[in-house]
Amino acid sequence: MMAVGGGLRAAGEIAAGGGPRAADGMAAGRGLRAAGRVWLWLLVAALPVYFLVLGANSIWDANEAFYVDTPRHMVETGDYVTPYFNGLERLNKPVLSYWIVAGLYRAFGVSVGVERIGIAIGAMGIVLAAGLLGRALGTRRTAWLAALAVATAPRVAMFARRIAIDIWITAFMALTLACFAMAERFPRHRRTWLIAMYVAMGLGVLTKGPIAVVFPALTCAIWMTVERRWRDLGRLMLVPGTLIVLAIVVPWYVALYQAHGWGPITQFFIGENVGRYTGEMPSEGRGILFYLPVLFGDLFPWAPLLLVPIVRAWRPAGPGESASDASIRRLLWIWIVTITAVFSLSQSKQDLYIFPVVPAVAALVAHAMLAHLATPDRWLGLLVIGVGVLAAVLGAAAFWLFGSGYYQLAGIGVMAVVCVAGGLATAVCEWQGHRRRAVVVLAVTFIAFNYLFVTVILPSVERLKPAVPLAAEIRQRAGDDGHVGAYHLMFPSLVYYVGRPIHEIAGPDEAGAFFAPDRAAWVIMGDESFRNLSATIPGLCEVTRRPLFEAKLSDLLSRQPPADVLLISNQCR
Repeated sequence: MMAVGGGLRAAGEIAAGGGPRAADGMAAGRGLRAAGRVWLWLLVAALPVYFLVLGANSIWDANEAFYVDTPRHMVETGDYVTPYFNGLERLNKPVLSYWIVAGLYRAFGVSVGVERIGIAIGAMGIVLAAGLLGRALGTRRTAWLAALAVATAPRVAMFARRIAIDIWITAFMALTLACFAMAERFPRHRRTWLIAMYVAMGLGVLTKGPIAVVFPALTCAIWMTVERRWRDLGRLMLVPGTLIVLAIVVPWYVALYQAHGWGPITQFFIGENVGRYTGEMPSEGRGILFYLPVLFGDLFPWAPLLLVPIVRAWRPAGPGESASDASIRRLLWIWIVTITAVFSLSQSKQDLYIFPVVPAVAALVAHAMLAHLATPDRWLGLLVIGVGVLAAVLGAAAFWLFGSGYYQLAGIGVMAVVCVAGGLATAVCEWQGHRRRAVVVLAVTFIAFNYLFVTVILPSVERLKPAVPLAAEIRQRAGDDGHVGAYHLMFPSLVYYVGRPIHEIAGPDEAGAFFAPDRAAWVIMGDESFRNLSATIPGLCEVTRRPLFEAKLSDLLSRQPPADVLLISNQCR
């Protein structure tokens, strides 16, 4: 009887799902579904930070000033064909980024905060691309986790409030890849996804030029070669797609040609693209390995987890993985490696050049993490522990650097507690086998970090930035007729804040002419420049000075205030 009863129970278990192993699998599936819902809610919680206090910080001079002031000029003059900055034509980039901001200006008024709405919208495109890549690679849970990884990365949050063109080109290039991957994953909707792909590609070309075509095409060609799928080329709607791209791109170039001829167009395609790559703008001290730390830093704390999936991304389909999933996994691998390798060989290296790999990194990490949650992976688990410990160490280091002294920042103590507590909790959860909890804790930690960072810490940096107080001094003293210049030192944001062109002075002779006795002149420069000029140009005086905060590690470690930027005039009375 006992044997019969045992057999009936076993038969019932098999009928219900396959016995104890199936029951464990069903429990794991329910756990993953629950985790997916949590990730979705965390994503909803993470996104509002991108739209908070956008005007709390003045313009970041490294790049942002061009995309604040050039659209202002477009709106004021009605010339939407030729971008201008500082009184000069600015034709080294296509026009779409300026148009986006100009459209927002017309709708909401001209301000730095309104300009940053455009950047934040671009960041939402990057989050969407990560979600689509995650969906093409796996399930909806993969999509939510990939999108969450992008939304919670501090560098993404920071870039999304200061660098318009790189955010938008990343969004369009990543969406191009994502639409192609979705067309391959869901062939029933291939036409829709391919049309969306070509639209994203055309918008990318109108944002930053031919790289929006070159990298997707190169990646696709390598992937088709590796997968032996060149026969699929005929299904890519190449002729209609080319027409879509041309319809988006050509009208502005025709208008530009009518206004200026071939010169700006030739200079952009040859000088700006080929010239930069081959060495017109060399990056000293940035060798062939420059992009490796950038690759793992752009999406911190998630990107270090890429070490496991990037090594395994080339393998054939694993247990429980379909051939199509494995093929798309290899597509993302090729995208990441191709972009990183091509720019690693260039003479001009800027960290944002490889930013378009971020959504693909997020998708691969999310895919690997979901597999880890279902079946523990020793190496990935160790990486999660390492990331948690590293987050704690970085939180402590930030408190040491910015918790006191000249560079003290508001909120840094709370941020350090969040990072240390959250990082260590992540490591402990992973160590104890609570893998889903570790992912949630890591995400919550950096959601909290981002809110603190943008609402408290970043606004406190303003006291260290010189452009706004210098501009206020210039406006007060120079009036409408004073001549304003910059000698061996330039803050592009002054053009916007002063409301007039800033003359960039190249040498001592030009400085002497600029400070002619019969004209009122105000010039920003460094201490050494002032000493040198005052020895040869009589009547110069210091009006005011402000610290020139450049966040150099040497300054932070020495705890010494930075050098000053001076406002010098020949109107000493």
